[in-house]
Amino acid sequence: MKRIGIMLDWEIIQKGIRGDKSYERLPYYVEIGKELGLEPVFFHPRHVLEGDGRVRGYFWNGGKLIPRLVHVPRVIHNRVLTGDKKARAIIARLGKKRKVFNGLVVRDKRKVHQMLWKNTEIRAFLPRTVPYSPANLRQFLDAYRIVYVKPAIGSVGIGVGRIEKQGNDYHFISSKIRRTLSRQRLFSFVKTWVGNRRFLIQQGIPLARYEGRTYDIRVSVQKNGERQWTVSGMVAKVANRKNKLSNLSRGGRAYPLHVVMDETFSREQQEKIREQIEVAAVEIAKVYGSHFPSLADLGMDMGIDQNGNPFLIEVNVRDQRYSFFKAGEKGMFKQTYRHPLEYARSFYAGT
Repeated sequence: MKRIGIMLDWEIIQKGIRGDKSYERLPYYVEIGKELGLEPVFFHPRHVLEGDGRVRGYFWNGGKLIPRLVHVPRVIHNRVLTGDKKARAIIARLGKKRKVFNGLVVRDKRKVHQMLWKNTEIRAFLPRTVPYSPANLRQFLDAYRIVYVKPAIGSVGIGVGRIEKQGNDYHFISSKIRRTLSRQRLFSFVKTWVGNRRFLIQQGIPLARYEGRTYDIRVSVQKNGERQWTVSGMVAKVANRKNKLSNLSRGGRAYPLHVVMDETFSREQQEKIREQIEVAAVEIAKVYGSHFPSLADLGMDMGIDQNGNPFLIEVNVRDQRYSFFKAGEKGMFKQTYRHPLEYARSFYAGT
């Protein structure tokens, strides 16, 4: 049986050692790995010993993780997202000596948008996005009824501000703030709120709604055993009424996609919309992956407008996947674990 390295965040490993559950389903890696002839070795980059040849790896015994010193596996699925310089240096080194997929990539949303925008075939799926400045904010508020102000690097909706024009006033909503401001006061407020941090301004898409609330769609896009990009699943994330955010950690709720789409679209329309989303997601993954060949596992947030046209909201280089579990889409949830392992196995073919 070949070994596959699964690099996980430090906290996830610690939970596994204690036998506590986390959003990473460690038994799935073991169960699917066994079917594919792969044995998972779980570790954090800091568990790699000097010289990068051996690692203090952890093995699942059915209830918790047990340590064992082993050789660093030839193929590694990176699930670590960290700013820690030492850990990043180890990931970079391993990437030169082993097959590490989903290695270090640019996560700056502005740079990713610029990179994708250059490709005219996918430009139609991208909302306008520019660096934050008072002048750019003024231009966007003149052009669009809804505008988002978001950190250039960030996740799970932290620091995202939604600005919506209503009459002569503007509603500003974030995970913790709700304000109604005049235009002049809005500029002053946003400037203070952004501070010295790098932020973006993004065109707000008039998203389709379910029970009066907007929703977006988490699309898992992964490379399979044939090393081709494929969609492993789609699930709807319905926004919280208070903060208008769909992130599950910010009060959003996950539903099977057909449940929310039934309210607005016929089954025939839904089939066409799903096809459009799938085509857009795979094309976006191909373009992103052409710049970063190690990419093999992405979680895209995509929106559809009231006509069903797909738009990319953002790309996540490590999909936490639990939105599929929360929506009761167990088949899709498991598929998001299967495809990366099938992809890993392809590198052992013929050995």
